[in-house]
Amino acid sequence: MSIEELSSITSKDRILLYLSDYRGMEDRYELPAEITQQLIAVGTGVQRKHLSQYLSDLMQDVMVTERKAHIHGMKQRMNGYYLTSNGYTRADALRRKLEDVVVPINIDGQTKQMKVEDIDDATSIHLSLSDIVREAVLEKRLEMSSLETVEARKREAIETKEQDTDIYKRALMTAWHDGRVTATERFLVEELRKHLNISEDQHRRLEGEIVRRLAMDHMEFRRIYRTVLEVALSDRMISGPEEAILEGLRRVMRISRKEHEDLVREVEFAICGPPLGCKKEKDLLGEALKLVRDQDKT
Repeated sequence: MSIEELSSITSKDRILLYLSDYRGMEDRYELPAEITQQLIAVGTGVQRKHLSQYLSDLMQDVMVTERKAHIHGMKQRMNGYYLTSNGYTRADALRRKLEDVVVPINIDGQTKQMKVEDIDDATSIHLSLSDIVREAVLEKRLEMSSLETVEARKREAIETKEQDTDIYKRALMTAWHDGRVTATERFLVEELRKHLNISEDQHRRLEGEIVRRLAMDHMEFRRIYRTVLEVALSDRMISGPEEAILEGLRRVMRISRKEHEDLVREVEFAICGPPLGCKKEKDLLGEALKLVRDQDKT
């Protein structure tokens, strides 16, 4: 098999080779980050926009299984992917076939013929078979000096992906800051998603996180705002200065006017009982004051 044949390994087979290095995943509570879509894309050299479809096809062929689990080093649960017994059978057969292949490799300006299985031993770092295949696919040749930098380049690619994800997440948060996304904001976010090569699955996950956080923040804001209303209405009325403070707070906490009115009614009911309770109490107080004034006149 020539270097051209090595580089022609299909994307699905590259995924199987990569995942074949991660065994026993079905019994683990926490999965390694390396088997999430983002790092599978980095490790295989398969473009992220195509990776989801390839994984879906492999799952349909019962070669790969998907499981949502705790991921090492990440706060939220995510989908991890690992091989089924059928996947291992296919990957192991492919591995045996590739390890015996002799390919040309450039070492200090000279071309040497080497078995693929011997390349790892010839480097100062650990190279997986997937690393060698990815290098052949991306570079169309094998050079020892380039292979020595594989790990460093993978780390750099991961850091770049993380930075791109952070940029996109901030853009999503800005678009959702007021609780809704306009058509213009949606268009701009979509263009940024394409530019940064953020997959639709990753977009849905990030947007879901932001919407859930906004919902939780809004519930907390509502609770705080209601507490402030309880204090303001403790004397059965909201004064001028209190109105100004509440209006500023309402805007900062993104409480709609309707929510404000609903909360005012809730608090008034809690303090006064039925809607006429406070009015009756004020009327009685007025009548009592009137009687006192009348008695003072006599």
